Amino acid sequence: MIKIRNILYVVAGIPVFIILLWFFAVPDNLIEEKIEDAVAMSGNSNMSLSISGLKKGIFFALYADDLNLKIDNKPALNITGFAGNFSPRYLTDGRIAFTITGKIGTGDLDGIIKLPRKGSIKIERAELSAIPYLTQFGINIDGNVYADIDINNDIVTITFEVPDLNIDDTGSVFPLLNTFRKLQGALSIKGNTIKLDSISLEGEKGFARLKGDITNGVMNLALELMPDTRKLNVMESMLIGKHIVSPGYYIVPFKGRLP
Repeated sequence: MIKIRNILYVVAGIPVFIILLWFFAVPDNLIEEKIEDAVAMSGNSNMSLSISGLKKGIFFALYADDLNLKIDNKPALNITGFAGNFSPRYLTDGRIAFTITGKIGTGDLDGIIKLPRKGSIKIERAELSAIPYLTQFGINIDGNVYADIDINNDIVTITFEVPDLNIDDTGSVFPLLNTFRKLQGALSIKGNTIKLDSISLEGEKGFARLKGDITNGVMNLALELMPDTRKLNVMESMLIGKHIVSPGYYIVPFKGRLP
């Protein structure tokens, strides 16, 4: 009985030992470095991550004040109030997983990350104005984005919707951009390429689709316009007129390096 009791004590003490090891033997800066390296090395990616205010919690929890993601060395996304908690339910599948939560502006982010590089993330009511990657286009964009993000090894797929789009395109070369009120679509990120599978815009003067890719910061995009020509003013008609393909259908190319 004494031997059995001693064995039980040892077994019960293992989790305590592991937790103490987590707290005292694994430095915060090592965890931070490993996470940042994992993002930078995923699929020859053009993405990088910097972490501020990383802290460890009990049961392998992680907390951070800020996660700053860059694409092509340009600020792309800032997540505040990040929390990651170990999820033991996935151990039965042979995976180590963490549930994650955070904020993008005042919007919410939550999901599950399964190591090494799988996961799904949901974003709700995140302001477009809080996504710095969009500012490099020289356009002021407002609205709330709802998105689902799927991570599968070196491919990140994003489907999204903005039901209350508001664009101030002062100085922009994008035709009719400020007339669109709804945005939805899908894009994927692999290595140094952002592929716009299909992004549609809808507004009071018609519809549009944006397709193409951005590779190493260089645009190869096409904006397909299907306007209600009866609602266009003279300037709008002149602006898109040279891009006509057939009556009611226009293609505007956008090529070159991002600003």
